[in-house]
Amino acid sequence: MTSTSRRRILAVSLALCCAVLLDWPGTGPVSWAQQTGTPPSTPQGATSLAGGQGFIWFSQFANPALLGSLYLTPNFPLTGYYPLYPGALSTIRTSDGVTAGPLKLHPSLGLAELYTDNVFRTASNRTSDFVHAMAPAIQVQLPMAFRHALIVDYRTNLLFFDRTPANDVRDQTASGRVKLDFPGGLKVDFQGEHKVGHDPRGSAQDLQFAEVNKWRTDSVTGRVEYTGVQASLALNLQSTRWNYTNNGLGPLYSRLNNYVGMTFSGAVTPKSSLLISTGVNQQIYDQNKNLDSNVYMISTGARWQVSDLTSGELLVGYQFLRFSKAQTNQPPPLLSQFTRSEDSASNFYVAGNLRWTPTSYLSVNLQPYRAIQQTVVLGSLFFVSTGANLAVTHSLSQRNGLNLNVGVEQDKFTSGGGVGASAPRSDTLKNIALGYTYKATRYLGATLQYAYEDRSSTDGQFVYNANTFTVGLQGGF
Repeated sequence: MTSTSRRRILAVSLALCCAVLLDWPGTGPVSWAQQTGTPPSTPQGATSLAGGQGFIWFSQFANPALLGSLYLTPNFPLTGYYPLYPGALSTIRTSDGVTAGPLKLHPSLGLAELYTDNVFRTASNRTSDFVHAMAPAIQVQLPMAFRHALIVDYRTNLLFFDRTPANDVRDQTASGRVKLDFPGGLKVDFQGEHKVGHDPRGSAQDLQFAEVNKWRTDSVTGRVEYTGVQASLALNLQSTRWNYTNNGLGPLYSRLNNYVGMTFSGAVTPKSSLLISTGVNQQIYDQNKNLDSNVYMISTGARWQVSDLTSGELLVGYQFLRFSKAQTNQPPPLLSQFTRSEDSASNFYVAGNLRWTPTSYLSVNLQPYRAIQQTVVLGSLFFVSTGANLAVTHSLSQRNGLNLNVGVEQDKFTSGGGVGASAPRSDTLKNIALGYTYKATRYLGATLQYAYEDRSSTDGQFVYNANTFTVGLQGGF
């Protein structure tokens, strides 16, 4: 299909959706509290969270809005942001859906038009482009014995670029989740997921090839939680297999990632709990063996619900990175650039999610974080990421709402002792996104969004800024 044909098809689809949006008969007030522009409640379990770059393991902490203002990702009114990276448990749709016997079906289709003035996210050779996004999806829910459920979820992120077709992606995520809720406080979640994805332009893994990096992952995620009267214990497990499929990056990036973590919560007062969390994140590379490692984490903190207006969680602790194998001389030309001058590193760790709801129309979330993030950047072994994200949602009426997302992050890379050893890289990332969401009915909505990204760096190759404008429509049940 040519670029012109794709554009015509999407233009017709958007025009039809606009007509329906304007002419759809009213069905009564739509509750904004249930139809906000941000994704539904925070996914539970061990989930990977990407900041400006790389991954942070937050256990029960995760906010998809940290991704939403970056990487040409539309914020659709019904399903929020497409999960770019593997790891999160599927978000369970709570709308009425379509009943088919014992099954409840939740189909949806999102269409979006984007314009960016720097599609490659580079300081030089700035290229503007129009992007056409399509996001068909369906979720099937099967209730079992009233308390349990089977959830099968399939969603896509199809991006077509007018001027730079090498950036075209056809991301897909298919998952099956079993959710068990036993009497007495025991809950079990288990999910298998297959994902076809890419490294977005501007991310740490983007080496600025003509074609965007593409990969496939297979993940298994599990969570077992027991909640008693005064205490609870949660065990999170995850294993993700990464396979890079183009740009010759398989030998560098392909790996197995395993994670296990445990969080204990004990009541201190009726509205506050003590948290103790520990975990280990393991990376086993197929060929780039100098990067095999384990990151051990231990932290303590609190969870509180001071009032109906203020709540949150905060963990503060320690991370220790230990490379698993002795330094070896790897074959040239690329693997040989991953050498080590040290075998371990440590870091002060912070993960928080602070919530303030001063009125029923206004919600404010602040997420501070500091963590070691492992990545595959030539001449570097890992970096320490320190940042904060502010997400604000304000409803103007029962149908209209504004979303603001502001993030700042500093990434300090360590030298691997090879290329770049004399000048370790340091980046500062800033982003802001302002969005508007309109709900015509509970089944149909539209969004507008402006996002600005800026990255300064001691390495001029990674400096960039970009402006992106998005208009999106979505229908679903």
